[in-house]
Amino acid sequence: MKEGSDGKIAEIYGFHCESPLWYYILKEAEQREQGQCLGDVGSYILAKVFIGLLLGDSNSFLVQNKNWKPEFRNETTGKFTMVDLLNFVNDVNPID
Repeated sequence: MKEGSDGKIAEIYGFHCESPLWYYILKEAEQREQGQCLGDVGSYILAKVFIGLLLGDSNSFLVQNKNWKPEFRNETTGKFTMVDLLNFVNDVNPID
């Protein structure tokens, strides 16, 4: 890990000994992904929560059709990714 001013802040709040989950997730994203996206832990938690919400909603497509799979496949990989979804809806950069 690189040393910087965030190390001092972490020490002030005691995060150097015991970090809250949100701090760990943000630090992981900073260290592994240069802050551009979530790391492994953050991505896993986000995916599990999102799927849990869909499974908990009796009207969601996952509950209505448990065998649902995306119909569109990337010709190169044979899989359907978030990038494929954004390309499909013609919104490659939804932040703009």
